[in-house]
Amino acid sequence: MIKYKDFAPRITERGPFGGPSEYESFSEVVSAVNQWIASKTIQIINVETVVLPDRIKGTDDGDYGVKTSNAFYPVMISQGLAVNCFQCVRVWYRE
Repeated sequence: MIKYKDFAPRITERGPFGGPSEYESFSEVVSAVNQWIASKTIQIINVETVVLPDRIKGTDDGDYGVKTSNAFYPVMISQGLAVNCFQCVRVWYRE
């Protein structure tokens, strides 16, 4: 069975009113991916970067979020509504 796992930057510091203000760098995300792969006995099919909308549910502990620099993108959609998106790593694998 083919499965996938997403890795997104975690919030490292909270701003005013509990909102995010700082995030992991993309290189830290890649490091987390490498650690996860090394800890599993799986067959890697593909590793890719994907841009996902804000507030995805992570499968690891920690909070995930967005910012507008260092590989994070605000994406405009219809009627001028801005949807914040961020770059993450998706690992496709077989157990």
